[in-house]
Amino acid sequence: MLDIDGPVYVADFGGDGPVMLLVHGLGGAHLNWMAVAPQLAVRNRVYALDLPGFGRSPLAGRRSTIAANVDLLTRAITRLSREPIVLMGNSMGGLLAIGVAARHPNLVDALVLVDPAVPAPGGGFPPRLDRVSRTFIATAFMPRWGARRLSRAVAALGPDSLVRETMRLVSGDPTRIEPTVIDAHIALEAERLAESSWHESFYAATRSLVAALALKRKVLRWMEEVVAPTLLLQGDLDRLVPVASARAIASLRPDWEYHEFAGAGHVPMLEVPGEFVEVVSDWLSRQGAAASHGLASEGAGVPA
Repeated sequence: MLDIDGPVYVADFGGDGPVMLLVHGLGGAHLNWMAVAPQLAVRNRVYALDLPGFGRSPLAGRRSTIAANVDLLTRAITRLSREPIVLMGNSMGGLLAIGVAARHPNLVDALVLVDPAVPAPGGGFPPRLDRVSRTFIATAFMPRWGARRLSRAVAALGPDSLVRETMRLVSGDPTRIEPTVIDAHIALEAERLAESSWHESFYAATRSLVAALALKRKVLRWMEEVVAPTLLLQGDLDRLVPVASARAIASLRPDWEYHEFAGAGHVPMLEVPGEFVEVVSDWLSRQGAAASHGLASEGAGVPA
């Protein structure tokens, strides 16, 4: 647990090597990485945190805006490592990771973006949202009405059905997600829903995220300013961040390596964990080899 103006829960998956920090998306938690973190720890020291108001990190009077969370991540990185890290983010966590890499390039050695929340091609928020997503966004912008409606809906579903409905929304084929992963998320969701103020951070984060994607300019500027080697990953059946958005970003930054997971949705690290680890590990190995080659080349011209 870190203390950054309040408690921040950090799951330590162990491992040796450079620090890797995993950042979840809107409504997520550290468990979103449980299917891949142990394998990623083969070459890195892997941590996954819960943003304030999510998972096991209480809001504790803090803000859940994009700007506030970028600042919190920056401070968390300096607590977890003295050297630049590998920063990986999914969905809203991907947008936060872009912000950290753009504003503090000295802290990020490599950036991995997993279905990041980025502006839709042509501007604005993704225009074709499913019914569940439209309801969540509507409740976020009408908190008093939304709190009553969302609380009733969540109470009717309960943690078990809520997690299973969410997994159906964020995956191409929910049957590919391991039952142990589902069970762990249900248990954590029951903890979270026991807190009376669980919806506050969700509302604030949703409003801030929608505003950032709708305005677009700041996000695009962040992407242009990223200097760290970057791997962009995307499920081609993502219902929340259209694959067209990821392809547009890949065109904007052709120096970023881009990979699509066929048949996967918004959380490929849960749906196709084996392929996910293989792609990320191969890319990180090549980044390490390129860095070593560059150092060797620099050293070759230095007299003994």
